[in-house]
Amino acid sequence: MSYIKLPMNLHAAVDGRLKRCSYEESIAQQIMLLIVSHHGEVVGREDYGSAIWDLEFNQLVKINEWEEKVQVSLIKAIQLYEKRLKNVSVKVVLSEIEDENKKNIHVRRKAQITVTGNIVSTDLPFHFNTLVYISPLSQ
Repeated sequence: MSYIKLPMNLHAAVDGRLKRCSYEESIAQQIMLLIVSHHGEVVGREDYGSAIWDLEFNQLVKINEWEEKVQVSLIKAIQLYEKRLKNVSVKVVLSEIEDENKKNIHVRRKAQITVTGNIVSTDLPFHFNTLVYISPLSQ
């Protein structure tokens, strides 16, 4: 069985030329959608998404608290919306990066997100890793 590759090209869909992806890539796409969606973005599924966007501009949250809140929200969302995985664990590491521009130095954050688990149908290990860049910090 093949799965639709995201983002979906509507012109290709009308012509019957949708790009396809593997089972594992389909799971990874769903996890990425959960990461980049904010709670309440999907109508009727208020808990779809992650806490990243609830915390994006909050300068008062400590790094370890931010990581824990995002981790807990992702575990909950993956367990609820990605039933093809079991034994899910999530690791979130937030760090600051300096983006040097010729005129200014901008400090931004990046979140390293790692999701591991087992595929329910085969019991094979699953591993997903991504970096998400967060808004610039005000100084």
